[in-house]
Amino acid sequence: MPDRDRSPYTGNFAKGGYETVFLVFMLAIAFFMRGNPLVVYPDILHLFLLLMVSNLLFNWFAPRLGRREAWLVELVLLLNMLIITGIVRYSGGGESYFWVLYLLPLFAAALAVKLFDVVSSLLFCSLAVIYFSRPLQAWDITEAFGVTVKLSIFILSAAVLYRTALSKRRADENLTVKKMEAERLAGELADSRTSLVMDASAAEVGRLISGVLHDLGNPLAVILLSAEVMSQEEERDQANVARILRAARYARAMLSNAMGIVRGREYVFEKADFRDAALKALALVDFQARRKRVAINPSIPEDLPPAVVSKVHIERVFVNLLSNALSFSPEDSHVALRVELDGGRIISLVEDSGPGFPAEMTRKGVRAFATTRKEQGGTGLGLFVADEIIRRHGGELVISNAPAGGGRVLFEIPLSGPPAPPAKD
Repeated sequence: MPDRDRSPYTGNFAKGGYETVFLVFMLAIAFFMRGNPLVVYPDILHLFLLLMVSNLLFNWFAPRLGRREAWLVELVLLLNMLIITGIVRYSGGGESYFWVLYLLPLFAAALAVKLFDVVSSLLFCSLAVIYFSRPLQAWDITEAFGVTVKLSIFILSAAVLYRTALSKRRADENLTVKKMEAERLAGELADSRTSLVMDASAAEVGRLISGVLHDLGNPLAVILLSAEVMSQEEERDQANVARILRAARYARAMLSNAMGIVRGREYVFEKADFRDAALKALALVDFQARRKRVAINPSIPEDLPPAVVSKVHIERVFVNLLSNALSFSPEDSHVALRVELDGGRIISLVEDSGPGFPAEMTRKGVRAFATTRKEQGGTGLGLFVADEIIRRHGGELVISNAPAGGGRVLFEIPLSGPPAPPAKD
């Protein structure tokens, strides 16, 4: 229902049945105290049973009624307090041990996050405790202290529960907004369709890549919003949540860099840890590998020297190549990743256990939109983008097939970075 019509009593009042257990416990005490002269038996048992029925009604009505029908819930809440007043009266009045039952309506009112209900319930319970005590002029210090303690418990309990419930409601509303935004973006993504043309000119390729990269914004936003929602929910695997957030933020940074390239902004080449770039890519594809039960066997020297690269783009190359290898590798197989230093160049090799590249593809080399998995939604842009990045680094990317089967992608780049552009006359 719309927010304006939603019931303010959105707490899980019956969650765990704690109040029902508490009432049963109090009922048992009343039964075993039936010989006590202060207890009117069996009238008090009848009142306890009536209170249980009223409490169950409250728990049933509260989440189901809108704001316009909230007066029915408040009526049941008042009925609860009147029944509790009867229980206190039939168990000794001011000397009754059952005054703690007044905490139940205070608890329910506080969970409703309605200040009027909290104040009115607190006032009713406080006046009832004072009424059942002796007249003020007859109180001694001990009796006055006892009444003060009861009132203090009421006030402190109501205040703490109200503030806690208010914080919880605000957090829930924030989560609801994020969920709605995630659903909206997911809906837009589902409705969008990208037309890919196989025989595109170089200019058309640039425009299509720009569109694809732009369209990635919605799923990245969905990932971020969904992960933030998961991180605030109870009993979630925080390691998985952290991985989702890290991957989404990395992808957003990657998108920003890629869009900058489309707009003409140059790469930022600086000395960076090439090994760290490869390890970050391994962490990002780890879930995909585990889900498919494909082992990734990395061989990356720890003493690899820093290289002059655009690090985020090198990470992107590794992610593209590893993800592509995992897609083609069958379950319970393996993917190899090897990095080595050869003179002044770094050579990297990704080898999968799949069917390998078609002969035509190995003969013509990497081209945009050349893919062997159109039925899975492949666009062929992964290898193409990786090849373009390696070329910008002054390197070369080569595809081939291993003698025993499986695709191979080898690329090498100079440690010193791309060659300087020729000086202008």
